[in-house]
This record gives sequence, structure tokens and C-alpha cells, in this order.
Amino acid sequence: MTLEGESYHKSCFKCSHGGCILTTSSYAALNGILYCKIHFSQLFKEKGSYNHLIQTAQTKKNEAAEAASEPPADAGAAEPEAPAQSA
Repeated sequence: MTLEGESYHKSCFKCSHGGCILTTSSYAALNGILYCKIHFSQLFKEKGSYNHLIQTAQTKKNEAAEAASEPPADAGAAEPEAPAQSA
């Protein structure tokens, strides 16, 4: 499924706050982060604005970009050599 210019597996289309399964009629998005409408409303009521959600969204995007640009943890690590066997 494609929404907000992004492709999602149906099983991955979940609220980033509560993990609720989303549908095309039950989601809200802010800066590419998906929420169910209930949590989106609750998060607004907590602070009276979406500023904290925007900051969270930016942090998540930065972390994802850093993770994508880093080589895997074992990349470049040489495999241990097998001990020499005597004949």
C-alpha cells in the first residue's frame, strides 16, 4: 500500500505511538510519521501543539538516516583463521 508518498507492508502500517493497526481512514501523518487518529489527538492535547511530535519525527528520521549510512557491525571484520593442523 502507498500513502503519503511512502510504501508500506500492510502489517507494518501501524501507529508509531501505540502500535495500533491502521487503515486508510484511521491514520494521521505528521512529517512522515504515522499515528492512529486517537493517539494523534491525545498527543496534541498533552502539550497543546504538535511541536513535540515534530521534534520526535525529526529525531527518528535522523536516526534512520544514520543507521542506513553506517556499515554493518561485522563489516570489515576478518574471519578468524583456523589453527594449523599437523600432519
